[in-house]
Amino acid sequence: MEPRNATGGVSRVAYYLPRELAKKVNVTLFPSFKISFGYFKHISEIYRDFFAERFEIVHFNVVPALINGSYALLELARTKSVGTVLNIHGIIPLEHKLEPSLGRIPQMSLIYTLRACKLVDKIVVNSKYIKDLVIDWYNIKPEKIVVIPHGVDFEKFNKCRTRVALPGDPAILYVGKFSERKGLDILFQAVRELRWELPRLKLHLVGFGEQELFRGLAKELGIEDLIVFHGWVEDHKLPAYYKSADLCVFPSKYESFGFVFLEAMASGCPMIATPVGIVPEIVIHGVNGIIVEPNNSDLLAKTILILARDKDLRIKLSQNATETAKKYTWDRIGEIYVALYKKLLEEKLGQAL
Repeated sequence: MEPRNATGGVSRVAYYLPRELAKKVNVTLFPSFKISFGYFKHISEIYRDFFAERFEIVHFNVVPALINGSYALLELARTKSVGTVLNIHGIIPLEHKLEPSLGRIPQMSLIYTLRACKLVDKIVVNSKYIKDLVIDWYNIKPEKIVVIPHGVDFEKFNKCRTRVALPGDPAILYVGKFSERKGLDILFQAVRELRWELPRLKLHLVGFGEQELFRGLAKELGIEDLIVFHGWVEDHKLPAYYKSADLCVFPSKYESFGFVFLEAMASGCPMIATPVGIVPEIVIHGVNGIIVEPNNSDLLAKTILILARDKDLRIKLSQNATETAKKYTWDRIGEIYVALYKKLLEEKLGQAL
């Protein structure tokens, strides 16, 4: 079973990472929260094994919660020689600032996040970009933080032979949440500037979020005929969209990582992106992708025009991007995590002596 959310980064990690780790180490999964006899039975078995000292590492993909019983594992691990690892996928105050519609939930999550960051042995972040933000926003010592990027299912995205009908010349693809945080307003402005230079252009949007807001913006800008809203797409169908597009554009103002960057690169789709998330660490401007500054619709429009008119450049970017994506298979990422676990256990053993 693959992750349901075609654009949800955390769900991708929750699916792919344990699956890969299970090939290398013994893995017990904490179940998804559900009020049922089976759920509570599973939880009781996990705590039984915990007190029987059958776990060496407890790894939290997200901040453990009170409601599902996982937070107690973090507190209890402090009383035993169990290593604890926590993934931080993003910066809650920053995300709330960029997306106020999230309401009070981020404020509550921040309390548990700060507490968890203090308790765990190691914090894993997915890019140097996020590491710097965690240090600044959460006041965490750099030596406690380990950078391990997420992976990509290279075979799925690279070997896809299915195509979907994406009209347009060029056919531009955006995959992600429909929100201003992702820079969609900037992309729409760029499309408006291009309508006379590229009259057959079509922008295809795949994802979820504030669709009606952006339908209204497209109408306001007079570009509704150039925009195609595909909505949410099942994960197994997503590679066909990348393979069918002429280029991908991701004008984000902030990203915690950006799975779409690696997916586009693995698919061989020429990409324009802003220097957020993992982009500065994997994209060499003009070699395997194009980097533009955020919040600059004029520059974005000029860059799209250049790429749309230069087929040789698109081919070059495509080929080099594919080679880059090969370095980020989940198998390689799994090996890095196992090395982290081993090092952490050695440190715990040394402390106990």
